[in-house]
Amino acid sequence: MSPSLTTRPQSDAQMRIQGKREMAQERNQESAAAWRFHNATKYVGPVATQVEDADILMGEPPHLVQAMGEQNRAIEPLPYKIYTTLEPILMPREFPASELPALEALAATGELPVSHAVPDLNAVARLCLRSNGVLKRWRSPSGREFEFRAASCTGARYHLELYLVCGELPGLAAGIYQYAAHDHSLRQLRAGDYRAAIIEATGHEPAVAAAPIVAIWTSTFWRNGWRYQARAYRHVYWDTATALTNLLAVAADARLPVRVVLGFADHEINALLDIDGVREAAVCLVALGRSNDEPLPPPEARPLGLDSLPLSEREITFPEIGAMHSASSLASGAEAKAWRAGAFVPEVPLGRSLIALRPIAAEELPPHPIDAVIERRRSNRHYEADTPMSFAALSTMLTRSLQGTEMDCLVSGAPPLSTPYLIVNNVAGLRPGAYAVHWREQALELLQPGEMRAAAARLACDQGYAGDAHVNVYTLTDLAPVLEHFGNRGYRVAQLEAALIGAKLQLAAHALGLGAVGSTAYDDEVTAFFSPHAAKKSFMFVAVFGTRLRRSTSEVAEKSRFLQVQAQT
Repeated sequence: MSPSLTTRPQSDAQMRIQGKREMAQERNQESAAAWRFHNATKYVGPVATQVEDADILMGEPPHLVQAMGEQNRAIEPLPYKIYTTLEPILMPREFPASELPALEALAATGELPVSHAVPDLNAVARLCLRSNGVLKRWRSPSGREFEFRAASCTGARYHLELYLVCGELPGLAAGIYQYAAHDHSLRQLRAGDYRAAIIEATGHEPAVAAAPIVAIWTSTFWRNGWRYQARAYRHVYWDTATALTNLLAVAADARLPVRVVLGFADHEINALLDIDGVREAAVCLVALGRSNDEPLPPPEARPLGLDSLPLSEREITFPEIGAMHSASSLASGAEAKAWRAGAFVPEVPLGRSLIALRPIAAEELPPHPIDAVIERRRSNRHYEADTPMSFAALSTMLTRSLQGTEMDCLVSGAPPLSTPYLIVNNVAGLRPGAYAVHWREQALELLQPGEMRAAAARLACDQGYAGDAHVNVYTLTDLAPVLEHFGNRGYRVAQLEAALIGAKLQLAAHALGLGAVGSTAYDDEVTAFFSPHAAKKSFMFVAVFGTRLRRSTSEVAEKSRFLQVQAQT
């Protein structure tokens, strides 16, 4: 009689491997929502659609819609959330001179070897003002006021809000606050220390557990959707990256450790802020500073029902945004902890015939402090096309911008998820053409030589300034493995990570005295242009930069007249 067959119990290691496989399979199935959204919000050019006199379209044939919204001025949303019943806590606007040169601040990842770093009210005010505040107001002769924000935003549709959750800080009581950008003040939503609730919602993320203050970025989708419709959800992470770049650099100057956190229970964070998670939703957390102060159990967070000024007389909702945000949400801190478990490191192919980057020596870098660079930053669309920028400047921008950012779900020091691709139009000592950046080797690979100004303008949605600019940098990501590992929420990760590279490149350009601006593109045409190297990758973000065109006196006068006419209409 043969012995009976028995099933041997799995070891702990086997069970962990099996669990990871099952989770990967679930995430692969669940990532369908991200693909649907991504494909539905692709930009398609009129030539590709073979429709005469067509505007930019969005989607995939045959399901194409006009990319731009109706932009009805009668329902244009306010650029601020203004609470009507909360008293402002005014904050200082003058700060001690920053010490860290901007290009060093930009290269900081957020990790600092310090055991204690607690910001005071002055530091909090500086972080808020430099990342989401109004730096300058200009009033035209007709009385119309123009505002200059610290961080640019797609289409100047300022949709981000900044909230703070802190324990007792020097000069600031424990509580939950909204930063009111319109008057550079704080509004206290809740009194008391609610950090333990944030720790729970993030699944006890270590940096959050040690942080004396946590910043929370939210987006009010309609503010950006008024112009860009469903694609506004991509812009949520593009614009958060721009604001984060400022915040991270200023924190580096203030010697504050920083970690960006994308793993959190969405509903729990939204409930703390008393926002609905539909019209306005939390999109990113940032652990700031380090402390051994263990927070006590938080007070009960009851609904507040606070009044704020209406955004507009009516709002238009975009189902694609709601579906994507809901599908990528996490239900609990335990789910957030499981979501970020397991290292994900993208595969990086080897390059051929690489051109080593040659950045400016550290002792020769411009000494401009980060505050000064943020203050003078302006989006630039006018370039001195015939005057080359230096290869050293380009190398410096790339090496400083690709250092990475401390993020709860990514491996420190690992290659980026996205690959930067370049269209080089006029860089001294570098052949015009298309290039790929190799992160590990700190080098460029020439993919195709040749004059490509027309192609640059075409890819950037037929915008001529991309052809005039000296360099266009496209970040492309192979979404398939990212979504397989992270599920639908991986789309948030991919968009933010790629946009952080682009945002740092722009700020680095300004630190070097160059001009820069973020742009947009015809998605599939970008992938096709850089293929076969970029095959299977998806367009995420594009930044263009170069030597600024110095306008003549007559051009400056003409612009002044234009602004006055605009102010009177």
